[in-house]
Amino acid sequence: MTIRVTTYNRLWRIATLALLFSVSFSALSDNKVTKHKVEKQETVFGIAKKYGVTIEEILDANPFMKEQDFMLKKDMELTIPQPSPKKKATKEKKQVNIGVLLPLHDVNGDGKRMMEYYRGMLLAVEDLKKEGYNIRVNAWNAHEESDVKAFLTPETATCDVIFGPLYTKQVRAVADFCMTKNIRLVIPFSISGDDVKTCPQIFQVYQAPADITAMSIDQYLKLFSKAHTVFIDCNDSQSKKGAFTLGLRSTLEEKGMTFNITNLNNSIDIFAKAFAVNKPNVIVLNTGRSPELGKVLTKLDELTALVPALKISMYGYNEWLMYTNVYGEKLRKYDTYIPSVYNYDESAQSIRNFKRRYQTTFQGDMQYALPSFALTGYDHAMFFIKGIERYGKKFGGTASQQSETPLQTPLNFQRVKNGGYENKAFMLIHFK
Repeated sequence: MTIRVTTYNRLWRIATLALLFSVSFSALSDNKVTKHKVEKQETVFGIAKKYGVTIEEILDANPFMKEQDFMLKKDMELTIPQPSPKKKATKEKKQVNIGVLLPLHDVNGDGKRMMEYYRGMLLAVEDLKKEGYNIRVNAWNAHEESDVKAFLTPETATCDVIFGPLYTKQVRAVADFCMTKNIRLVIPFSISGDDVKTCPQIFQVYQAPADITAMSIDQYLKLFSKAHTVFIDCNDSQSKKGAFTLGLRSTLEEKGMTFNITNLNNSIDIFAKAFAVNKPNVIVLNTGRSPELGKVLTKLDELTALVPALKISMYGYNEWLMYTNVYGEKLRKYDTYIPSVYNYDESAQSIRNFKRRYQTTFQGDMQYALPSFALTGYDHAMFFIKGIERYGKKFGGTASQQSETPLQTPLNFQRVKNGGYENKAFMLIHFK
Protein backbone atom coordinates (compact mmCIF):
# COMPACT_ATOMS: atom_id res chain seq x y z
CA MET A 1 0.00 0.00 0.00
CA THR A 2 1.50 3.32 -1.07
CA ILE A 3 0.72 6.47 0.88
CA ARG A 4 1.75 9.78 -0.58
CA VAL A 5 1.35 12.93 1.44
CA THR A 6 2.79 16.39 1.40
CA THR A 7 2.61 17.51 5.03
CA TYR A 8 2.03 16.40 8.62
CA ASN A 9 4.44 13.46 8.45
CA ARG A 10 4.16 12.74 12.18
CA LEU A 11 0.43 12.19 11.95
CA TRP A 12 0.81 10.03 8.89
CA ARG A 13 3.14 7.70 10.75
CA ILE A 14 0.36 7.24 13.28
CA ALA A 15 -2.32 6.85 10.63
CA THR A 16 -0.45 4.24 8.64
CA LEU A 17 0.73 1.97 11.41
CA ALA A 18 0.47 -1.69 10.57
CA LEU A 19 -3.20 -2.51 10.91
CA LEU A 20 -3.60 -5.29 13.43
CA PHE A 21 -6.68 -7.42 13.52
CA SER A 22 -7.41 -10.55 15.49
CA VAL A 23 -10.60 -12.53 15.61
CA SER A 24 -11.34 -15.37 17.98
CA PHE A 25 -13.36 -18.07 16.31
CA SER A 26 -15.34 -20.51 18.42
CA ALA A 27 -14.18 -24.05 17.91
CA LEU A 28 -16.64 -26.29 16.15
CA SER A 29 -17.27 -29.85 17.17
CA ASP A 30 -16.31 -32.77 15.00
CA ASN A 31 -19.87 -32.70 13.65
CA LYS A 32 -20.62 -30.66 10.58
CA VAL A 33 -22.69 -28.14 12.53
CA THR A 34 -22.95 -26.56 15.95
CA LYS A 35 -25.76 -24.73 17.74
CA HIS A 36 -25.78 -21.09 18.72
CA LYS A 37 -28.21 -19.50 21.18
CA VAL A 38 -28.88 -15.91 20.21
CA GLU A 39 -28.03 -13.33 22.85
CA LYS A 40 -29.70 -9.97 23.30
CA GLN A 41 -28.88 -7.45 20.53
CA GLU A 42 -26.81 -9.91 18.48
CA THR A 43 -26.90 -9.56 14.70
CA VAL A 44 -26.59 -12.14 11.93
CA PHE A 45 -23.50 -10.29 10.72
CA GLY A 46 -21.87 -10.56 14.16
CA ILE A 47 -22.73 -14.25 14.51
CA ALA A 48 -21.27 -14.99 11.08
CA LYS A 49 -18.07 -13.19 12.04
CA LYS A 50 -17.88 -15.06 15.33
CA TYR A 51 -17.92 -18.50 13.71
CA GLY A 52 -15.97 -17.64 10.58
CA VAL A 53 -18.83 -18.36 8.19
CA THR A 54 -20.74 -16.20 5.75
CA ILE A 55 -24.22 -14.79 6.26
CA GLU A 56 -25.36 -16.82 3.25
CA GLU A 57 -24.10 -20.05 4.87
CA ILE A 58 -26.08 -19.28 8.04
CA LEU A 59 -29.23 -18.56 6.02
CA ASP A 60 -28.85 -21.80 4.06
CA ALA A 61 -28.47 -23.76 7.31
CA ASN A 62 -31.57 -22.06 8.78
CA PRO A 63 -34.17 -21.76 5.97
CA PHE A 64 -36.73 -20.14 8.29
CA MET A 65 -34.48 -17.07 8.41
CA LYS A 66 -35.25 -16.42 4.74
CA GLU A 67 -38.93 -15.84 5.43
CA GLN A 68 -40.09 -12.32 4.67
CA ASP A 69 -41.04 -11.32 8.23
CA PHE A 70 -38.18 -13.07 10.02
CA MET A 71 -36.60 -11.24 12.97
CA LEU A 72 -33.62 -12.40 14.99
CA LYS A 73 -34.69 -12.77 18.64
CA LYS A 74 -33.01 -13.49 21.96
CA ASP A 75 -32.77 -17.22 22.90
CA MET A 76 -33.45 -18.33 19.32
CA GLU A 77 -31.34 -21.39 18.44
CA LEU A 78 -29.45 -21.30 15.16
CA THR A 79 -27.62 -24.03 13.32
CA ILE A 80 -24.08 -22.94 12.48
CA PRO A 81 -22.49 -24.87 9.61
CA GLN A 82 -18.85 -25.77 9.41
CA PRO A 83 -16.94 -23.04 7.56
CA SER A 84 -16.55 -23.83 3.91
CA PRO A 85 -12.97 -24.66 2.95
CA LYS A 86 -11.26 -21.75 1.34
CA LYS A 87 -11.46 -22.21 -2.39
CA LYS A 88 -8.36 -21.57 -4.37
CA ALA A 89 -8.89 -18.47 -6.41
CA THR A 90 -9.53 -19.35 -10.01
CA LYS A 91 -8.88 -15.83 -11.19
CA GLU A 92 -6.53 -13.23 -9.82
CA LYS A 93 -8.39 -10.11 -8.81
CA LYS A 94 -7.70 -7.00 -10.83
CA GLN A 95 -5.74 -4.24 -9.13
CA VAL A 96 -7.86 -1.30 -7.97
CA ASN A 97 -6.05 2.01 -7.58
CA ILE A 98 -7.74 4.50 -5.27
CA GLY A 99 -6.90 8.12 -4.57
CA VAL A 100 -7.90 10.13 -1.51
CA LEU A 101 -8.00 13.89 -2.07
CA LEU A 102 -9.17 15.28 1.28
CA PRO A 103 -7.87 17.55 4.07
CA LEU A 104 -5.87 15.02 6.05
CA HIS A 105 -4.30 16.82 9.01
CA ASP A 106 -4.77 17.59 12.69
CA VAL A 107 -4.99 21.39 12.40
CA ASN A 108 -8.77 21.82 12.54
CA GLY A 109 -12.07 19.95 12.60
CA ASP A 110 -12.17 19.32 8.86
CA GLY A 111 -8.79 17.63 8.91
CA LYS A 112 -9.51 15.53 11.98
CA ARG A 113 -12.85 14.34 10.60
CA MET A 114 -11.34 13.45 7.24
CA MET A 115 -8.44 11.67 8.96
CA GLU A 116 -10.95 9.45 10.73
CA TYR A 117 -12.79 8.83 7.44
CA TYR A 118 -9.48 7.91 5.79
CA ARG A 119 -8.52 5.57 8.62
CA GLY A 120 -11.84 3.77 8.15
CA MET A 121 -10.91 3.35 4.49
CA LEU A 122 -7.56 1.87 5.46
CA LEU A 123 -9.29 -0.73 7.65
CA ALA A 124 -11.48 -1.68 4.71
CA VAL A 125 -8.44 -1.98 2.45
CA GLU A 126 -6.78 -4.27 4.97
CA ASP A 127 -9.86 -6.51 5.12
CA LEU A 128 -10.13 -6.65 1.35
CA LYS A 129 -6.47 -7.57 1.02
CA LYS A 130 -7.15 -10.57 3.21
CA GLU A 131 -9.79 -11.59 0.68
CA GLY A 132 -7.25 -11.44 -2.13
CA TYR A 133 -7.94 -7.95 -3.43
CA ASN A 134 -5.01 -6.12 -5.00
CA ILE A 135 -5.26 -2.47 -3.96
CA ARG A 136 -2.98 0.53 -4.23
CA VAL A 137 -3.73 3.67 -2.20
CA ASN A 138 -2.52 7.19 -2.89
CA ALA A 139 -3.51 10.04 -0.56
CA TRP A 140 -2.98 13.79 -0.73
CA ASN A 141 -3.57 16.43 1.92
CA ALA A 142 -5.99 18.66 -0.03
CA HIS A 143 -6.66 21.28 2.63
CA GLU A 144 -8.94 24.25 2.06
CA GLU A 145 -6.31 26.52 0.56
CA SER A 146 -4.73 23.85 -1.63
CA ASP A 147 -4.41 24.28 -5.37
CA VAL A 148 -5.82 20.87 -6.28
CA LYS A 149 -4.43 21.12 -9.78
CA ALA A 150 -1.01 20.46 -8.26
CA PHE A 151 -2.23 16.99 -7.28
CA LEU A 152 -3.54 16.14 -10.76
CA THR A 153 -0.42 14.43 -12.07
CA PRO A 154 0.23 11.44 -14.36
CA GLU A 155 0.36 9.30 -11.24
CA THR A 156 -3.10 10.53 -10.20
CA ALA A 157 -4.32 9.59 -13.66
CA THR A 158 -3.67 5.92 -12.86
CA CYS A 159 -6.43 5.92 -10.21
CA ASP A 160 -9.65 4.04 -10.87
CA VAL A 161 -11.50 6.16 -8.32
CA ILE A 162 -10.77 9.33 -6.35
CA PHE A 163 -12.48 10.16 -3.05
CA GLY A 164 -12.86 13.91 -2.58
CA PRO A 165 -12.44 16.81 -2.59
CA LEU A 166 -14.22 18.20 0.48
CA TYR A 167 -14.57 21.81 -0.67
CA THR A 168 -16.93 22.96 -3.42
CA LYS A 169 -14.38 25.34 -4.97
CA GLN A 170 -12.06 22.40 -5.67
CA VAL A 171 -14.60 20.12 -7.33
CA ARG A 172 -14.68 21.51 -10.87
CA ALA A 173 -10.95 21.15 -11.53
CA VAL A 174 -10.91 17.58 -10.24
CA ALA A 175 -14.12 16.73 -12.12
CA ASP A 176 -12.65 17.99 -15.41
CA PHE A 177 -9.52 15.94 -14.81
CA CYS A 178 -11.57 12.82 -14.05
CA MET A 179 -13.66 13.27 -17.20
CA THR A 180 -10.50 13.55 -19.28
CA LYS A 181 -8.93 10.46 -17.68
CA ASN A 182 -12.17 8.45 -17.25
CA ILE A 183 -11.80 8.21 -13.45
CA ARG A 184 -14.70 7.90 -11.03
CA LEU A 185 -14.95 10.80 -8.60
CA VAL A 186 -16.68 10.07 -5.29
CA ILE A 187 -17.78 13.22 -3.46
CA PRO A 188 -18.54 11.84 0.00
CA PHE A 189 -19.66 14.94 1.90
CA SER A 190 -21.71 18.11 1.57
CA ILE A 191 -21.02 20.47 -1.31
CA SER A 192 -23.05 23.38 -2.63
CA GLY A 193 -22.41 22.93 -6.34
CA ASP A 194 -24.35 20.87 -8.90
CA ASP A 195 -21.42 19.47 -10.88
CA VAL A 196 -23.02 16.02 -10.71
CA LYS A 197 -25.51 17.23 -13.33
CA THR A 198 -22.78 17.89 -15.89
CA CYS A 199 -20.00 15.44 -14.99
CA PRO A 200 -20.72 11.76 -15.80
CA GLN A 201 -17.81 10.64 -13.59
CA ILE A 202 -19.19 12.01 -10.30
CA PHE A 203 -20.78 9.83 -7.62
CA GLN A 204 -22.36 12.29 -5.18
CA VAL A 205 -22.99 10.59 -1.84
CA TYR A 206 -24.40 13.60 0.02
CA GLN A 207 -28.15 14.02 -0.12
CA ALA A 208 -29.72 17.46 0.26
CA PRO A 209 -31.99 17.95 3.30
CA ALA A 210 -34.90 18.83 1.01
CA ASP A 211 -34.60 15.44 -0.72
CA ILE A 212 -34.48 13.57 2.59
CA THR A 213 -37.51 15.52 3.84
CA ALA A 214 -39.46 14.63 0.70
CA MET A 215 -38.60 10.92 1.07
CA SER A 216 -39.51 10.99 4.77
CA ILE A 217 -42.94 12.48 4.02
CA ASP A 218 -43.52 10.00 1.20
CA GLN A 219 -42.71 7.05 3.46
CA TYR A 220 -44.92 8.47 6.20
CA LEU A 221 -47.90 8.56 3.86
CA LYS A 222 -47.30 4.98 2.74
CA LEU A 223 -47.06 3.71 6.31
CA PHE A 224 -49.76 5.72 8.03
CA SER A 225 -52.42 6.46 5.45
CA LYS A 226 -55.16 5.36 7.89
CA ALA A 227 -53.68 6.83 11.06
CA HIS A 228 -54.38 10.00 13.03
CA THR A 229 -51.35 12.28 13.37
CA VAL A 230 -50.56 14.20 16.56
CA PHE A 231 -48.04 17.03 16.22
CA ILE A 232 -46.46 17.97 19.55
CA ASP A 233 -45.08 21.47 19.92
CA CYS A 234 -42.06 21.02 22.20
CA ASN A 235 -41.37 24.76 22.59
CA ASP A 236 -37.89 24.48 21.05
CA SER A 237 -37.18 27.89 19.55
CA GLN A 238 -33.97 26.57 17.94
CA SER A 239 -35.64 23.65 16.16
CA LYS A 240 -34.60 22.91 12.57
CA LYS A 241 -37.46 20.50 11.86
CA GLY A 242 -39.92 23.03 10.49
CA ALA A 243 -39.42 21.96 6.87
CA PHE A 244 -40.53 18.43 7.73
CA THR A 245 -43.41 19.21 10.10
CA LEU A 246 -44.85 21.99 7.94
CA GLY A 247 -44.43 19.90 4.79
CA LEU A 248 -46.15 16.93 6.41
CA ARG A 249 -49.01 19.06 7.73
CA SER A 250 -49.59 20.59 4.30
CA THR A 251 -49.61 17.16 2.68
CA LEU A 252 -52.04 15.76 5.25
CA GLU A 253 -54.37 18.71 4.64
CA GLU A 254 -54.23 18.17 0.88
CA LYS A 255 -55.14 14.51 1.29
CA GLY A 256 -57.84 15.10 3.88
CA MET A 257 -56.03 13.09 6.56
CA THR A 258 -56.81 13.93 10.19
CA PHE A 259 -54.31 15.50 12.58
CA ASN A 260 -54.23 17.55 15.75
CA ILE A 261 -51.66 19.85 17.30
CA THR A 262 -50.95 19.92 21.02
CA ASN A 263 -48.31 21.39 23.30
CA LEU A 264 -45.93 19.48 25.52
CA ASN A 265 -46.77 21.80 28.43
CA ASN A 266 -50.51 21.15 28.26
CA SER A 267 -52.17 19.40 31.17
CA ILE A 268 -52.62 15.67 30.68
CA ASP A 269 -56.37 16.11 30.16
CA ILE A 270 -55.93 18.65 27.38
CA PHE A 271 -53.00 16.66 25.96
CA ALA A 272 -55.18 13.52 25.75
CA LYS A 273 -57.84 15.32 23.67
CA ALA A 274 -55.44 15.49 20.73
CA PHE A 275 -55.45 11.70 20.38
CA ALA A 276 -57.96 9.49 18.56
CA VAL A 277 -59.45 6.53 20.40
CA ASN A 278 -60.84 4.79 17.31
CA LYS A 279 -57.71 4.66 15.12
CA PRO A 280 -53.91 4.44 15.49
CA ASN A 281 -52.11 7.62 16.52
CA VAL A 282 -48.73 8.66 15.14
CA ILE A 283 -46.78 11.27 17.09
CA VAL A 284 -44.53 13.79 15.34
CA LEU A 285 -42.36 16.17 17.37
CA ASN A 286 -41.17 19.51 16.03
CA THR A 287 -37.66 18.95 17.42
CA GLY A 288 -34.99 16.26 17.41
CA ARG A 289 -33.37 17.28 20.71
CA SER A 290 -32.88 14.83 23.54
CA PRO A 291 -34.37 16.81 26.49
CA GLU A 292 -37.65 17.37 24.66
CA LEU A 293 -37.81 13.73 23.54
CA GLY A 294 -37.38 12.62 27.15
CA LYS A 295 -40.21 14.88 28.29
CA VAL A 296 -42.50 13.58 25.56
CA LEU A 297 -41.80 9.96 26.50
CA THR A 298 -42.59 10.74 30.14
CA LYS A 299 -45.82 12.43 29.03
CA LEU A 300 -46.76 9.40 26.97
CA ASP A 301 -46.24 7.13 29.95
CA GLU A 302 -48.68 9.30 31.87
CA LEU A 303 -51.13 9.33 28.98
CA THR A 304 -51.13 5.57 28.37
CA ALA A 305 -51.59 4.94 32.09
CA LEU A 306 -54.68 7.14 31.88
CA VAL A 307 -55.95 5.70 28.56
CA PRO A 308 -54.40 2.21 28.12
CA ALA A 309 -56.37 1.45 24.94
CA LEU A 310 -54.61 4.13 22.88
CA LYS A 311 -52.56 2.86 19.94
CA ILE A 312 -49.43 4.96 19.57
CA SER A 313 -46.47 5.06 17.20
CA MET A 314 -43.78 7.70 16.82
CA TYR A 315 -42.12 9.05 13.68
CA GLY A 316 -38.80 10.64 14.58
CA TYR A 317 -35.44 11.93 13.44
CA ASN A 318 -32.01 10.40 12.95
CA GLU A 319 -30.64 12.42 15.88
CA TRP A 320 -32.58 10.01 18.07
CA LEU A 321 -30.07 7.30 17.17
CA MET A 322 -27.65 9.11 19.48
CA TYR A 323 -30.00 8.59 22.41
CA THR A 324 -30.77 4.89 22.12
CA ASN A 325 -28.66 4.03 25.15
CA VAL A 326 -30.99 6.20 27.23
CA TYR A 327 -34.33 5.93 25.45
CA GLY A 328 -34.05 2.65 23.54
CA GLU A 329 -36.66 0.78 25.56
CA LYS A 330 -39.12 3.65 25.34
CA LEU A 331 -38.60 3.97 21.60
CA ARG A 332 -39.53 0.30 21.31
CA LYS A 333 -42.47 0.71 23.67
CA TYR A 334 -43.93 3.40 21.42
CA ASP A 335 -43.25 1.63 18.14
CA THR A 336 -40.86 4.25 16.80
CA TYR A 337 -39.86 4.75 13.18
CA ILE A 338 -36.78 6.80 12.33
CA PRO A 339 -36.25 7.84 8.69
CA SER A 340 -32.53 8.06 7.96
CA VAL A 341 -29.81 7.69 5.36
CA TYR A 342 -27.65 5.70 7.80
CA ASN A 343 -28.08 3.34 10.74
CA TYR A 344 -25.64 3.58 13.62
CA ASP A 345 -26.50 0.74 15.99
CA GLU A 346 -24.07 1.08 18.88
CA SER A 347 -25.36 -2.14 20.44
CA ALA A 348 -24.52 -4.26 17.37
CA GLN A 349 -21.56 -6.56 17.88
CA SER A 350 -20.14 -5.60 14.48
CA ILE A 351 -20.00 -1.94 15.54
CA ARG A 352 -18.45 -2.80 18.90
CA ASN A 353 -15.80 -4.89 17.17
CA PHE A 354 -15.03 -2.08 14.74
CA LYS A 355 -14.67 0.50 17.51
CA ARG A 356 -12.26 -1.75 19.43
CA ARG A 357 -10.27 -2.42 16.31
CA TYR A 358 -10.04 1.28 15.47
CA GLN A 359 -8.90 2.09 19.00
CA THR A 360 -6.23 -0.62 18.97
CA THR A 361 -4.96 0.24 15.52
CA PHE A 362 -4.79 4.02 15.84
CA GLN A 363 -4.33 4.35 19.61
CA GLY A 364 -7.37 6.56 20.02
CA ASP A 365 -11.16 6.59 20.02
CA MET A 366 -13.44 7.46 17.15
CA GLN A 367 -15.05 10.89 17.39
CA TYR A 368 -18.55 11.01 18.82
CA ALA A 369 -20.45 11.96 15.68
CA LEU A 370 -23.38 10.65 13.68
CA PRO A 371 -22.91 9.20 11.23
CA SER A 372 -19.50 7.91 12.30
CA PHE A 373 -16.76 9.14 9.96
CA ALA A 374 -14.65 5.99 10.37
CA LEU A 375 -17.58 3.71 9.59
CA THR A 376 -18.52 5.90 6.63
CA GLY A 377 -15.01 5.60 5.23
CA TYR A 378 -15.04 1.84 5.75
CA ASP A 379 -18.40 1.40 3.99
CA HIS A 380 -17.46 3.69 1.08
CA ALA A 381 -14.18 1.90 0.45
CA MET A 382 -15.83 -1.52 0.60
CA PHE A 383 -18.60 -0.45 -1.75
CA PHE A 384 -16.48 1.11 -4.47
CA ILE A 385 -13.45 -1.18 -4.40
CA LYS A 386 -15.60 -4.31 -4.59
CA GLY A 387 -17.84 -2.81 -7.26
CA ILE A 388 -15.02 -1.56 -9.45
CA GLU A 389 -13.07 -4.83 -9.20
CA ARG A 390 -16.14 -6.83 -10.18
CA TYR A 391 -17.83 -4.62 -12.78
CA GLY A 392 -15.00 -2.45 -14.04
CA LYS A 393 -16.12 0.55 -16.06
CA LYS A 394 -19.72 -0.72 -15.95
CA PHE A 395 -20.00 -0.14 -12.21
CA GLY A 396 -22.74 2.39 -11.50
CA GLY A 397 -23.43 1.68 -7.84
CA THR A 398 -27.02 0.63 -8.43
CA ALA A 399 -28.93 -1.67 -6.10
CA SER A 400 -28.52 -4.62 -8.48
CA GLN A 401 -24.71 -4.34 -8.36
CA GLN A 402 -24.34 -4.46 -4.59
CA SER A 403 -22.93 -7.42 -2.69
CA GLU A 404 -21.73 -5.80 0.53
CA THR A 405 -23.84 -5.30 3.66
CA PRO A 406 -22.74 -1.93 5.10
CA LEU A 407 -21.90 -1.51 8.76
CA GLN A 408 -23.62 1.87 8.85
CA THR A 409 -23.93 3.68 5.53
CA PRO A 410 -25.90 2.18 2.62
CA LEU A 411 -25.37 3.52 -0.89
CA ASN A 412 -27.73 3.30 -3.85
CA PHE A 413 -26.91 5.43 -6.86
CA GLN A 414 -29.12 6.57 -9.71
CA ARG A 415 -27.92 8.25 -12.86
CA VAL A 416 -28.70 11.91 -13.43
CA LYS A 417 -29.75 12.66 -16.99
CA ASN A 418 -26.62 13.64 -18.96
CA GLY A 419 -24.66 13.70 -15.70
CA GLY A 420 -23.23 11.55 -12.98
CA TYR A 421 -24.76 9.54 -10.15
CA GLU A 422 -26.69 10.66 -7.08
CA ASN A 423 -27.07 8.59 -3.92
CA LYS A 424 -30.74 7.78 -3.21
CA ALA A 425 -30.24 5.41 -0.26
CA PHE A 426 -32.98 5.75 2.37
CA MET A 427 -34.21 3.56 5.20
CA LEU A 428 -36.71 3.42 8.03
CA ILE A 429 -35.32 2.13 11.30
CA HIS A 430 -38.12 0.53 13.27
CA PHE A 431 -37.88 0.12 17.04
CA LYS A 432 -40.43 -2.48 18.08
